[in-house]
Amino acid sequence: MSAVDCVSRGVNNYPGGRAAIRARHCPDKVDDTFRKELSGAATHKLGLADGIAIAAMCCELKTPHCYDLANFVAQECGGRFELAGESGPVEQSPIAKVSKLVLETSHVTSVVIDSMQDGVISDNELAVIEREIAEAEEALRLLRQAARAVNAAGKPASERRHLDLPVRSMRDEAATA
Repeated sequence: MSAVDCVSRGVNNYPGGRAAIRARHCPDKVDDTFRKELSGAATHKLGLADGIAIAAMCCELKTPHCYDLANFVAQECGGRFELAGESGPVEQSPIAKVSKLVLETSHVTSVVIDSMQDGVISDNELAVIEREIAEAEEALRLLRQAARAVNAAGKPASERRHLDLPVRSMRDEAATA
């Protein structure tokens, strides 16, 4: 999966899709040009600033795959994307999130096994594997969020964090080991 794929997934899950993003972010851009940029066409490049702006619009609405670009960049830089100070209502219990995680990891396992039947992973198969892994990573992120919310809810107010800012942070994996 590439950075453009991450942005495209966000756009596909945005209410109104590509048309809504184009109308809000770049109304002067022709739809065919924007479509080619989002498809990763060699002749049309989506710029980093545009990609970040589009991802931020998706994050505002918390659409599915809204954090894919941030997660991709963090992984490419050897780190991990983690929302700092996640708060708000938890939609499901951690147990439900574990069930979703098991489902997503079974999809990853199935796709990898199917892809390896001939001993080679094609570019198309790799794209499917990476898409399934991204969905499993999102399930892990949601599980972490639910577990932290349940943990915080079980503490007295004096032991909870006093300041929760909606700041996104990246931290080095090696520093936490």
